[in-house]
Parts: sequence; C-alpha cells; structure tokens
Amino acid sequence: MLVAFKGYGVDFIVSGRVELTADRLTDLVNEVETVDLRDVVLEGLHDLARVVVPDYSIRRDELLAVKVAGPRGARVWRVPTTRHRVQAQLGPYNVLGRLHIPPGDSVAHRLTSSGPMLPLTDATIAYVIGGILEVRDAATILINRELATWVRAEDPEPEIAPACPSRASAPTGPLAEPALAAGLLRRQGPAL
Repeated sequence: MLVAFKGYGVDFIVSGRVELTADRLTDLVNEVETVDLRDVVLEGLHDLARVVVPDYSIRRDELLAVKVAGPRGARVWRVPTTRHRVQAQLGPYNVLGRLHIPPGDSVAHRLTSSGPMLPLTDATIAYVIGGILEVRDAATILINRELATWVRAEDPEPEIAPACPSRASAPTGPLAEPALAAGLLRRQGPAL
C-alpha cells in the first residue's frame, strides 16, 4: 500500500509516497536506514526552489521529522498510556505534541530508549519557509530524537490515554512548563 510521506530535512521539505511494508509508517521509518519515495517533490526552505522527480531515496539520518500518514496499527496491540506534552527543537523546526508512555515508564526513559523516530500525537510543527513562519498541525509527527537539539516535557501531570481512545475532546487551558530535570536530550541551545 502506498501512503503519503512528508519529511523535514535541515534545509528542505520532501513530499511523496512510500510503499508501506510495515504495520505503520513509524515502524517502517524506524526499521530502515533509507526510505524509498515515489512521485517526489523537494522544496528548499530558503529559496523555495522546487525539484520534481519520479523516485528519490532519503536516509533516515537526513530526516529531522516526518508527518505520519497511513494506518495506526492493530487496535488489539494498543495499551493504555499516559500522554505527556513534549516540545522538541530539530534544526529549523520546533515540534510540540503528546508522547505516549506505557504504565510504569518515564518520559526520560522513553526519550532515550525508543527507536530513533519517536511519534508525537496531536502535534504541531513550526518553521520558516521563504521568510514566512509556517505552523502546521498533524495527527502524528515523528521526531528524530538522535538529531534533536533538545527535547523537554511541558506538563507536570500527564493525561491518561485509554487503550482505545474515544472521540472526547482534548483538555483545554494552558499547560504548566517545568522542564524535565533528568534524561533530556539536550545538545545545545536554551529551552524556549
């Protein structure tokens, strides 16, 4: 099955389609070193130059983030989780979303022990393209934790997520902002 693919590189955005050979796009991107795309458009962040090619292969270590499309995976494998609001800086991109943690696990452990591409749900990605700030929402965005400048938890009290989410609306109101004291993936630069 071909699914839409949108990846964010250091100075470009790549869009196309990918053959989904795993249960989810998250699994595919974590399992392979190179993602083979079809019907590809590459767009420069600074000059807005566009290149259209029929096929293109991109290494995972060139992708700072990926907008997820395609199936969520088998409902039977879902477990209850707690959702923690997380913010990450990846090159020119700032991503905010919810990190799902299994019972008994911690944000710090999840940030350092998962595959390189970490899914954030109810996500927002912000970046400047052609001198204009773009802010885009997505159901899920994968962040390349190995390339993150920094990642921090935003909320002191996580939400409990059921194994099979209902259609109830998300909570509203501002979130508190204590930074996670230990286990942050902080390589350089100050937290926002």
